[in-house]
Amino acid sequence: MGRTIGILGGMGTAAGIHFAQRLVDLNHTATGDKSHPAFILYSNPSIPDRGSAYLYGTHSPVTNICFSLNKLAYLGADFGVLICNTAHIYFDDIVQNSKLPLINMVASVAEMVEKMPLSKIGLLATSATVSSRLYHDYLAPSGIDVFTPDQNDQIHVDRSIYDPVIGIKSTGNRINSLALDLLEHVTERMHREFGIEHFILGCTELSMIPICGRLEKFQFVDPVSLLAERCLSSAGFL
Repeated sequence: MGRTIGILGGMGTAAGIHFAQRLVDLNHTATGDKSHPAFILYSNPSIPDRGSAYLYGTHSPVTNICFSLNKLAYLGADFGVLICNTAHIYFDDIVQNSKLPLINMVASVAEMVEKMPLSKIGLLATSATVSSRLYHDYLAPSGIDVFTPDQNDQIHVDRSIYDPVIGIKSTGNRINSLALDLLEHVTERMHREFGIEHFILGCTELSMIPICGRLEKFQFVDPVSLLAERCLSSAGFL
C-alpha cells in the first residue's frame, strides 16, 4: 500500500478538485481501484487571500494554511501539497510550522524547465506571484529568463482569474470564452514582442484552460500536472 497524499484545496475550490482529477488522469498504469493512490482532499475556502496578503498586507494565510495541513496530517496524510501557486510565496514559513512534509510545486516546475532547451519562458500568473518573482528566483540558477506581461496585459490575466463574472475562480472548469480571449491576447502579444513560445501556467486556475484555438501554437508547462506526477511517484504509483 502506498503513501497517502494530503491535498490542501480551496485556493480556489475548482483548482483543488482539478488536481485530484489529474492524479487519476496521469496514473496511466491503473487497472482498478487498488491501483490508485489514497488521498485526502481538504478544501478550505476560508484561507485568507494570498495575493492580497502579499500585495497589500492584509491578513496572512500562513496560520490558516498550517492549521489545515496539520488537520490533513491528523487524518492520516503522509505528505502534502498546496494547490495554489501564490501560496508558495510563503512556502518557507509554512514548512517551518507544518507537521506535514510538503512537495514544492514551483520547485517541481523549475526542475522540469531546467531540462528543456530554452533560454526564455513566459509566465502567466497572478499579480502577486509575478511581483514576488517567485518563478524568477527558482529559475535563476538555470539561466532561463522569465518574461511576464506588461502592466496592462497583467490586468487581463488577473481578470481571467478573478473577475466575478468571467474569471475562472467564478466559473470553474466551465471556462468563459471572454477569459480565454484575454489569455489568447496576452500570449499573442508576448510572442510578438519577446518571441515567447513556451509559457508557465503559474496559477492553478490557469491549469484548467483548454489549449485550443490561438493557444495551440504555444507550449505550456502545467505546474498542476507536474505536481500530480510528483505525488504519484512519491506515493509509489509511478
